[in-house]
Amino acid sequence: MSDVSIIELREYGDAAALDALRRCLEPLGGMQAFVRPGQKVLLKPNLLSGFAPDRAVTTHPSVVRAAALLVREAGGVVAIGDSPAVGTLDKVLKRTGVAEVIEEVGAAVADFEHTATFEDAGNRVARRIELAKAVADADVIITLPKLKTHVQMGFTGALKNQFGLILGAAKARCHFRFQDREWLAGLILEINRTAKPALAIMDAVVGMEGEGPSSGDPRAIGLLLASADLAAVDCLACHLIDLDPESLPLTRAAKRYGYGTTDLARIRVLGPDWKQFRVPDFKKVTQYISILRLLPMPDVLTRWMRRHIAPGPVIVADRCVKCEACAKGCPVQPPAIQPLEKPREQVDHHRCIRCYCCHEFCPVKAIELQPTWLHRLFRLNHLTDWVTRNLADLILIGRRRR
Repeated sequence: MSDVSIIELREYGDAAALDALRRCLEPLGGMQAFVRPGQKVLLKPNLLSGFAPDRAVTTHPSVVRAAALLVREAGGVVAIGDSPAVGTLDKVLKRTGVAEVIEEVGAAVADFEHTATFEDAGNRVARRIELAKAVADADVIITLPKLKTHVQMGFTGALKNQFGLILGAAKARCHFRFQDREWLAGLILEINRTAKPALAIMDAVVGMEGEGPSSGDPRAIGLLLASADLAAVDCLACHLIDLDPESLPLTRAAKRYGYGTTDLARIRVLGPDWKQFRVPDFKKVTQYISILRLLPMPDVLTRWMRRHIAPGPVIVADRCVKCEACAKGCPVQPPAIQPLEKPREQVDHHRCIRCYCCHEFCPVKAIELQPTWLHRLFRLNHLTDWVTRNLADLILIGRRRR
């Protein structure tokens, strides 16, 4: 059994968040169960981009502050950081309100400019991984995810948050190299195995529904979740928003790797009855392309089906501010999306790999995902989701990496 502690927190606020987190960690032994005096502790919030806290894109600064203060109380030395998808870390820290937290609590800004090399012969996807030097500098890593939907992976939470340990341009290369969601999920699991976060504290006070992780809408849930088992946190979070964890590539990867608990029946929830916080009408992401990324088809056929079935990015002209964040974040070189071109030439759908980085990185919600005519005609999302949920593991058993 894995323990996940939950506590109600309906509104953000420095005092309220600190009190709630303290009570949330008590059943797990308090912060002192994870941090010893003198240890260097990396707090890794979700700092995707420089959005204001009320947009629900990033971990709320009051939650980051509460975690930092409790680490200090336990005698730990705090560093805070992430590798944003858009913008420099300094700018993102300021815009998200986390810079004020760092100054107030006397924390350091973690080193997300340099890398350290980690090797693990037991890894199946990447035996050699370059992660932020902050990982090597830390004795303890505490991940501070935000509960959100994710247009590529379906959901982003405790496990997915460690993808931010890969620095800027390298993330884009990973998207290009691991176009298959199952392989990308495997990479993310191996990052978790390498970094070994000791504790996850999930900000589910206000999550993001719809077209997450940046273009969705805030949705109140009213909880903080904490556990040493990151997969268990994600599993419970999925059930809170009525999302089947088995439909997600990260859940399937966690099961394959034996990483944590992905079965709700094997999770002991400490705190109030979690079912009273369920949000059954939470807007999910429709995963149009799921089964196409699983089937062992020739590359040329996979590319054709991706182009004709997976929704493609479209630039909404009256929202676009021509900042080129989409082009800068595109892992394809030269970029498959060019906002400065004529409307019909802005997206090269023949080269677009449908990773949706452009959608994720756009600061003004100017990228929409447009279903293809073939998808609209046959309503393929229902079929692909069903097949992914029921046959994915069987397909993967016989699959070889291309």
